[in-house]
Amino acid sequence: MDGLNEAVQAQIRDETTFWENDPFERPGADTVENLLNKSLDASIFQEIVEQFKAQFASARAIVEVGGGQGWASCIVKRLNPAAHVTLTDAVHAAVAGRTIWERVYRCSLDAAFAAPAQSIPLPDGTVDLVFCYAAAHHFVDHQAALRESWRVLRPGGWCLWLYEPTSSAFLRGVAEARVNRKRPDVKEHVLVPAEVLHVARGMGFVGQVTYWPHRLRRGRFESLYYLGLSFLPWLAPVLPCTAHFSLQRGNEPGRVGSGGNGAA
Repeated sequence: MDGLNEAVQAQIRDETTFWENDPFERPGADTVENLLNKSLDASIFQEIVEQFKAQFASARAIVEVGGGQGWASCIVKRLNPAAHVTLTDAVHAAVAGRTIWERVYRCSLDAAFAAPAQSIPLPDGTVDLVFCYAAAHHFVDHQAALRESWRVLRPGGWCLWLYEPTSSAFLRGVAEARVNRKRPDVKEHVLVPAEVLHVARGMGFVGQVTYWPHRLRRGRFESLYYLGLSFLPWLAPVLPCTAHFSLQRGNEPGRVGSGGNGAA
């Protein structure tokens, strides 16, 4: 893990413990519970892909970062079989579980690497689309992850961070406390869109955030909460809300100011 800061390394150690020991998702488990759980996630992801259909359909070289077992990469490969689809995740035990999803979706991913989002093992300017689903909030060092996506993307290529938990900076502590109560086994973070966009634009990305207060896979209270947000969208940038970041690489790199590190 050379070159990664200590916070990123600590996150990877926690996630390694999870992926190697979780009874439902460790390599070789192939449990019904995991299949059912990821099938629900897949329905959400496919709805999101429709929102970004132009980016997914036109890309010929696609990389998923923080992809876990790669079920989302398999969906993308099925939807765009001509594309070269590469799965990456920081944990080898996660990537090793991809075979179950290749069987489920009847496809073969073109490549798979155990590598963090801050160190993608691909040459400069060779990728059309870098994406992740509900994973960027685990990256910790978001500036380094964005810089690495910029490096591997061709000019005009896209970096999509999809289905991410967000909040305003003012409410970040409250939002992070809530998500960590829901999943205490791996430390969770919340993205602040203004910080992420500041860093991304400073690097030369052209980007925006799309708030998505959907109600799939929510509990009773959360469903009511997101229903309210859907009727009061002006509150989404302030209150906790799921969101998508769509960032297009420009031709020339920018310069990130000293104030924007984007780290959650």
